[in-house]
Amino acid sequence: MWFEFGNLLGDVQLLSSIAVILGAIFVVFQIHQNNKLVAASAEQARASAMQAKLTTEQLKQNNELANMDLMMRLYEFANTAEFQSSWVTVINSNLSSFEQFEKLSRSEKISFFQVAALFESLGVLAERNIVSTEIVADMFATELAYESTRPFLVGMREKYGEEDTYFYFDKLYAKMKKMRESAARGGVEKSAC
Repeated sequence: MWFEFGNLLGDVQLLSSIAVILGAIFVVFQIHQNNKLVAASAEQARASAMQAKLTTEQLKQNNELANMDLMMRLYEFANTAEFQSSWVTVINSNLSSFEQFEKLSRSEKISFFQVAALFESLGVLAERNIVSTEIVADMFATELAYESTRPFLVGMREKYGEEDTYFYFDKLYAKMKKMRESAARGGVEKSAC
């Protein structure tokens, strides 16, 4: 049995060509599959990005609602008969010195502590950007509260040697005053145009 070398070479070349063609078909098939996989991955990434965006928006909205709820609760507290009584006491006291404060009755002194504590809390919330200064300005009479309690605030700092006593109330007042002055300047500038 003699094999013809020429026939064998032809068969090997044919098989080799078939193998190359099958390899090329397999590569094309793999590229097609990879393209589908890349497209699916890209679509999944877009969907994930959209979901992240929507989740972030939802969290932001939930945070805003929680902050507004907090402000409404503080506003409700400020409108209780107990706090309104304290408010009237502070506004009508017309304190000009800490010595006058010390002569007040116990309940009148508590009124000052209560009013100052509320505005200190509002100042902390505004300073930490939990609530906007504009919302506090719209809902509370910060400047009137500060000016009415100033002798008390200064006296408390001096008496106890704590410069940061009612620190955030001070900062809130400064922001409110700056906002009012800025609005007044803006109003003058607008009317001059």
